Amino acid sequence: MKTRLLCALAITLISGCASMGGEDKFSASYVQSHLIPHKTTQAQVQSLYGVPDSQTTYSDGSYRWSYDKTGNLSAASNLVGYIPGAGAVGSALGVASSANQASNAASTAAGKVNGNVENHGNSLSIHFGKDRVVSYWTL
Repeated sequence: MKTRLLCALAITLISGCASMGGEDKFSASYVQSHLIPHKTTQAQVQSLYGVPDSQTTYSDGSYRWSYDKTGNLSAASNLVGYIPGAGAVGSALGVASSANQASNAASTAAGKVNGNVENHGNSLSIHFGKDRVVSYWTL
């Protein structure tokens, strides 16, 4: 039963990655138009990007959220390795992570050939002030 549940979870993760279409939320133009310093709130960021992959709180009351474009598929693959009988799920997650990396490399190469010089990142860090509003971001 646990193996079926894990397989269903892996299929959901893989299909989610495969069906990600539309605008790249990790492109400089998307981030610039959606994360406006001193205006965009924490709730708005979460509605765009979901729950952050990591969070850091600083002593002055500010904090940082970090997002990984791959959604931490490699970390999920490593975690599944500790669950008995879930070897196939771990392999599937590893394949999904590799496919995502290959897709990113192909997109970058195609952009260079086509003259698209827009910056696309694999990770996004968003810094918030005590007021829970974006101070600045880095891609």
